[in-house]
Amino acid sequence: MTILVITEPHDATADLVISELNQRGARVHRVDTADFPSALAVAAPFGGHGQRPGTLTDLNRETRLDDITAVYYRRPGPFRFPTTLDPYERRWAAQEARIGFGGLLTALPARWVNHPHAMAAADFKPRQLTVAADHGLTIPPTIITNRPEHARKFVADAPTGAVYKPFHARPYVDTDTQQVIALATTPVTADQITDAVAGTAHLFQHQVPKDHELRITVVGGRLFAARIDAHSDAARIDWRTDYDNLTYRPVELPEAVAAQVLAVTRTLGLVFAAVDLIVTPDGDHVFLEVNPGGQWAWIEAETALPIAAAIADHLEQS
Repeated sequence: MTILVITEPHDATADLVISELNQRGARVHRVDTADFPSALAVAAPFGGHGQRPGTLTDLNRETRLDDITAVYYRRPGPFRFPTTLDPYERRWAAQEARIGFGGLLTALPARWVNHPHAMAAADFKPRQLTVAADHGLTIPPTIITNRPEHARKFVADAPTGAVYKPFHARPYVDTDTQQVIALATTPVTADQITDAVAGTAHLFQHQVPKDHELRITVVGGRLFAARIDAHSDAARIDWRTDYDNLTYRPVELPEAVAAQVLAVTRTLGLVFAAVDLIVTPDGDHVFLEVNPGGQWAWIEAETALPIAAAIADHLEQS
């Protein structure tokens, strides 16, 4: 039995799970898809009634594909190809690698945390909001639009203000300044919305009165809930922008909310998820989003919630 870990080299979060598995004596093979094809190779014969035993080989070890019983899929890098390839050749090679090499991995009959197909589908925020509402969770009044006049009216009608949220929160490189920029939740007024909104889809939400927030880490059927209290104006808008002014403590979720959160992650096909909720001053729970590959190491460090052990437990299940 081998547990395959697919992630980038400097992933401290995955390191915690690997350390836990090593302490248990589990066999772990860690790879990064960015090493394919120069330092990572696969050979998988097919014939007769299906696939015969194949191998996954890097510079240090070789693992039989049929020995892989579980996969922890975190944050692998993109395939890397020689700089001698022209842009067309690089695109062609990347597509072949995605379908060929990636297809072999995703076809493994293993226990996944999470399967990349489920992660990709769950990453769509409109789907998350729809699924959450379908399972009875309250969601903030929201509009997704590229029509500036609709956005202005929606924001103007917000009784306690509105915010803009990016669909994809990962950093990007500004082509003019070459600076790495990460978009955060941002308060917005109607007069700030320009006709540039027409250029792509945008998500606006009414602000929800907030007492505190919850980060709920889901592992299989287990929930690890941490209360997050913000102590600065920036952190109260988006706690990811000011970690220095946050405090945490473990909490128990109301049974109904716990059942709803689990129903959402199951519908999305996720074994692991980081779920964010607002708790209002009246004690109502409001769904914000699901992150299929969300960070959790700092929550474990702050609260001692045994998340790494729970992931290891799930990977080791027979």
